[in-house]
Amino acid sequence: MKHEFGFTLLELLLVIALLSVTAGVVVQGYEGVQDQGRYDAARFEMAELRKALLQFRRDSGTNDFPGQGIYDCTDAANGNPASANPDMFFPAEAGSTDAEKIAWCQSPANFWMLFADPLGSGWNPDTHRGWHGPYLQRKSGLISYGNVDDVWGIADPYRSPFILTGNDDAAHIVSFGPDKTHDGEDAIPCEPPAGSDDTVLCLLQ
Repeated sequence: MKHEFGFTLLELLLVIALLSVTAGVVVQGYEGVQDQGRYDAARFEMAELRKALLQFRRDSGTNDFPGQGIYDCTDAANGNPASANPDMFFPAEAGSTDAEKIAWCQSPANFWMLFADPLGSGWNPDTHRGWHGPYLQRKSGLISYGNVDDVWGIADPYRSPFILTGNDDAAHIVSFGPDKTHDGEDAIPCEPPAGSDDTVLCLLQ
């Protein structure tokens, strides 16, 4: 008598169900690894950006970050806040009018002062003060953020621009996270709002 070997329909369904569960676990694990990898990469890039900004600040000898003090995008020091800073060498992307230059320069996603000497003063080897960049070796290209186009931005691992916001002791870098949306500011500047997927890094803490 011959015996025929094979799978019953129930056994086949059980195998398919087990394979589906296994595949689901593997995919979820892979996605989890990807998410953690992007987060870790964002934290690393933010730390590098922080180092560059702090070096920019130290080199100037003024304790000014980009957009502050002598690096103010406007001529506010001379009582003309609606005029662009006449001491700055704005690149072509900034536009031609004062309003365009100010909006471009003040964009929180614009890190152009880390790549180009904004005042054209260079580095003074005697005083060890001035602009001693570029402070970063790469630029993600021209980025649009808000209503401003062609800023010299730096994209995070989620393909959104890092932004620099806040002043003085509250200055901080923000990565928008997986949802690619800035969730605003918390009462504590160095922490994201509750429930936010933003990542925040303070420059002076």
